[in-house]
Amino acid sequence: MTSCKLGKCLLLGLVLTLPGCLRLDSFLFYPTRVEGEYFNPADLDTSWHMRWVIPDSLREEVRLFPATGETIFGFFARALPDTAPTPTVIYSHGNAGNINGYWNRVELLWEAGCNVFIYDYAGFGRSTGTPTGATCYADADAALKWCLARTDIDTSRIGYLGSSLGSFMACHLAADVRQPKQLLLEAPMASVSAVAKEGAVLDIPGGFLVDADFDNETRIKTIQGTQVLIIFGRKDETAVPERTALVLVREAESAGVDIDTIDLANADHLNLPDQMGFDNYRRVVREFFDGRRTRQRSLP
Repeated sequence: MTSCKLGKCLLLGLVLTLPGCLRLDSFLFYPTRVEGEYFNPADLDTSWHMRWVIPDSLREEVRLFPATGETIFGFFARALPDTAPTPTVIYSHGNAGNINGYWNRVELLWEAGCNVFIYDYAGFGRSTGTPTGATCYADADAALKWCLARTDIDTSRIGYLGSSLGSFMACHLAADVRQPKQLLLEAPMASVSAVAKEGAVLDIPGGFLVDADFDNETRIKTIQGTQVLIIFGRKDETAVPERTALVLVREAESAGVDIDTIDLANADHLNLPDQMGFDNYRRVVREFFDGRRTRQRSLP
């Protein structure tokens, strides 16, 4: 999994920024470009632990054309034929790297029996343009539109999964575009303000730093009727739970949102499936996107 650099990048932004030039959206994103094709061995890191379990015949490269005019690349991994209705998960990844570094997560979701659609934001991988909050939201919108246009999936069973910075895109889709039955957030951020606090250890309003409308605290309160699950690690130093995941839980509960958590005592920002155990992670994901209740609990 590509490492997340939110705290470091925002601190650097504060150091470098001069008065009168306080818009730091660019410091939120650390994309890696792909020249040529995805999954080129030269672009892969063995620490990502891809197992290549998804047959090429079930992996479709997709080009999206959001309202920004850019070309956005993604992949659709089709689940193996199954007698049960198959959920489709739109996966919004973190702030660094590109699809290559998140493919191991796609494999786990696919092994859980889900169709999975992952996409790169503008400026990531082979996608054109420059990432900003607005372009990332437009890219997420295009991903959902593409899935809804499919005639070979059950569009009533499209759910969203946002990891780290991708939690903003997942919550945007849920609150602003099309409310899903299920929303899964892994190591989520609460808001740009919370990110700023973690990166710079300063209580500065997020709007003072970035133009991006990244505010899960507000959006999560508006999705009554959606089943929400947050998975987070107590040793997460990038998205410290007391300022991120637990803030979202409190805001959701205050608004009557149906929310559960899985609290991993020894997990950090990047190793949630590892700490859960892959078999357990696959089971929880499939049960959740099938609409079965995930009890609030702590795991070692």
